[in-house]
Formats: sequence, structure tokens, C-alpha cells
Amino acid sequence: MSDSMHRGACRYCGAPVESSGLCGRCQTAERSDFFAVMGLPRRLDIDLQALEAIYHRLSRDVHPDFHHHKPADEREAWLKRSTSVNKAYRTLRDFHGRVAYLVELEGGGALKPQAPPELLEDVIEVQDLLEECRRGEETERRALADRLQHERERLLDQLARLESDLKRGAREWDASLGAETERSPSQRQILRALQDLLGQRVYLLNLIRDLEGVPSSVA
Repeated sequence: MSDSMHRGACRYCGAPVESSGLCGRCQTAERSDFFAVMGLPRRLDIDLQALEAIYHRLSRDVHPDFHHHKPADEREAWLKRSTSVNKAYRTLRDFHGRVAYLVELEGGGALKPQAPPELLEDVIEVQDLLEECRRGEETERRALADRLQHERERLLDQLARLESDLKRGAREWDASLGAETERSPSQRQILRALQDLLGQRVYLLNLIRDLEGVPSSVA
């Protein structure tokens, strides 16, 4: 059977995977490989206009309204396909969501927010300052505001560096891909680095949001 008709076997039930990337047997949205659903390789550099065009085409093909005349079990299957296409598009159109999904898909597990190792002491100091600001009198909060604003700007600089590292890691991942399906040690190292960077990004974003609340509380 040609590759244009099937894209290998479902990793969950072993049935042939159709050209849409959806399993013809189990049909479960949560089990779909979102890259395969959209007919894409597991690359992180995606043409967003092309992705949107694929989404609109697949949405028309699988929309339940076009299959309302079919038996109940088939209507349920088309509903699951439509759900899978929608989830795939929402996940892959966002760069950070795409990276996080790839890491999880490749066996990396859920993200764990963590402070960047090189900023650990600084982060602890910022957290202490925030706590002082929350507990202190208005005059004390005003005195701490400038220090916290300075820390916020420094964390934003670090966040920009993390974003740059993420983009570089994504390029390294894409460059490492070949015909083989078994991941090499270097590819797994790239995935681990991407996972760490994503966790640090989430941590910094949360801390920056806390700092952004300070000026309004001391004005």
C-alpha cells in the first residue's frame, strides 16, 4: 500500500494510519500525533500560513455536519476526528506550545517550572523582596518598588536570552531529523535542553507577573 494512502501503523492499536494522520481504528483524539494529524513531520519550524490552510482543508473534510446522515458510531468517529484536528491546530500554531508538545510526544513528560540555575540566588532574593513588599507598610513598599522594578527588567533580559536559546534548540532539532525513527543520544539531549528551557521560561514568566503587580500596589 502506498505512503500516500497510509502513514504507517498506529502506535497504540497497530491499525494503519490514514493520510490524514488519524488512526482508522481507535480514532481517539488524545491518542493522535498532532504533527501527523496535520500531515507534518515533527519539525519545530512550521509555515503558519501553510498550517492554517491545512487546518481549513481538514476541518471541511472531517466536520461532523458533513456526516450527519451516517450511522451513530461513524458520526462519533468523525466528531473525534474533528476534535483532533482542532486540538492539533491550536497546539501547533503556537511556538511554545509546539515545543512543549514535541517534548511530551517524544517521551519527555510534563513541564516542571524551575529557576534558571545561574539565577537561583537572584530569584530567591527577588522572592524575599516580594514578600517584604506584600507584608510591609506603604512607605516600605514604595522604597522597595524601585529595586523590584530593576529586578523585573533584569529578568526580562534573561527571558529574552531564554527565548533565543529555545529558537536555537528548535533549529538544532530540525537539523538533526533524518529518515530514522529511533532517536539518537544527541537528539534526546536536544529534547532535554528544550524541556529545561521551557520550564525555566514558565518560572520566569510567573515571577515577572508577580513583579508587574508591584507598581500598582505602591502607587
